Amino acid sequence: MPAIDLARLKLQAARLADHFSDPPAFLRALEEILDFYTNRTLHPKQAAQRLSLPAYRTPRPVLRQIQAEIAPLAEARPADALALTYALWDAGSLESRLLAAHLLGSIPPASAMPAFARLPDWLRLSADREIRHALLTDSLRRVRTENPDVFLTLLEDWLRSPLSGIQVWGLQALLPLLAENFENLPAIFRILRPALESAGPATQIELQECLSALARLSPIETTYFLKEILANAPPMTVRTLRRILPGLPAELQSKLRDLLRQMPAA
Repeated sequence: MPAIDLARLKLQAARLADHFSDPPAFLRALEEILDFYTNRTLHPKQAAQRLSLPAYRTPRPVLRQIQAEIAPLAEARPADALALTYALWDAGSLESRLLAAHLLGSIPPASAMPAFARLPDWLRLSADREIRHALLTDSLRRVRTENPDVFLTLLEDWLRSPLSGIQVWGLQALLPLLAENFENLPAIFRILRPALESAGPATQIELQECLSALARLSPIETTYFLKEILANAPPMTVRTLRRILPGLPAELQSKLRDLLRQMPAA
């Protein structure tokens, strides 16, 4: 892999962006750049660690420069951006799918809605953790910040799913919103309730993270919400909350511990 010359990389990314409205040409030029910067020094065992998708092992600064070059075009030309997002996803490499997720998150939300409908299928097809993370964070970036009501409606469908794997998507996608100090906590509690009422081992890590974030935003409201849940919680939910209790903020732990002790053990 050649050393990254920033001036050269910027020129390469700018030339790549010239093909923004021509997905086949964009993909051909992208492949040339990714291949140019491929890290060929990795040991075969290191290269084999990622088995779910073919990868060029391109350094992240290269992808970030490409992202920086095409993101403004998504704002000005959303239809072209949507077509390119689909083409990047279909290209099927790790790097192209990371770029697809980032590009989707750069499109104005109203224009990006058709692609949001594809997210469940894309998530099901994504065994790679990095791709799933990008789909649940990067691709939802603008709708999360600019249209939170639409974002919460999307998450609500996932969080009320009977499938724990889909609930995990909703919980993981919710975390960035909580990190941004989102103020409408009643809306969060409303969509989170189904996932908590059916909580089991498969969702306990993500629930712990979400409840910890909520407790930092409002310990009083979060405590009241959990007490409501526990008033009619099935045994599995009680067991899950007992398991995640040690990972919650100390103030919330102290308020819930006595209540959990009063709950049946079975």
